[in-house]
Amino acid sequence: MKTPLLKLLPTFSKPILRLPRVTGPALVMGSAPNFRLPEGHDADWTLVTVNASQLLAETFGLPVPDIAVIRRGIVVGEGEQDLYKRDLLKGRQAKHLIIPVWPNVEDKLKTGCSTFNYRYDTLQALTKWQLANIVWRLSGKYHVSHRWHRKISTGAFAIMLARFAGYAPVVVSGFSLSQAGHGYDTRNAFRYHADEDADLLRLVVRRGEPIYAQDRDFAAETGLPLWQGQMP
Repeated sequence: MKTPLLKLLPTFSKPILRLPRVTGPALVMGSAPNFRLPEGHDADWTLVTVNASQLLAETFGLPVPDIAVIRRGIVVGEGEQDLYKRDLLKGRQAKHLIIPVWPNVEDKLKTGCSTFNYRYDTLQALTKWQLANIVWRLSGKYHVSHRWHRKISTGAFAIMLARFAGYAPVVVSGFSLSQAGHGYDTRNAFRYHADEDADLLRLVVRRGEPIYAQDRDFAAETGLPLWQGQMP
């Protein structure tokens, strides 16, 4: 009888992130139009951006992202949305670029980044098993799926990643499960992963992780506590 994959998750190698600093507060920045800087935010916070949200970060005068979590399709895909966001990110940079979920060698990603002059100090790709390990450690949830409608969003994974790395508190802003669109353009983009994201974040809340929502609506949608400057 085969051992269920869920029971094997603890034995999978724990991902080692190539990050020089994994302490202090982190701001995970989504692309929703409701983005606001959280109370108490300053230059000492680590900035984590998601896909093209670093364009929005620039409008707030924020620095180059410490960590950019970018969906692999944006780097190497040929879909309309991939090409559109690749064009938006042309010539930009991040200190540490992380690509989930990528099963192959990183050389193809490096080549992809060079085609639109996206620069970074380090690049790290994570396999679906490493993603599953990170999500499991934060939520207790087994998450491996090939079907798009059962995947968590890149933004939800970026939240998990920031906390897994060791940042605390982790404050999320520019996220919504109900409000479509982006803060950096006028496209009314649909949010495909709202139900999965909500389920995952509710599990994290029950575990008492120091993850907070800057926006009241997102706090209500996910159960995340509202950020009110509550440092450890």
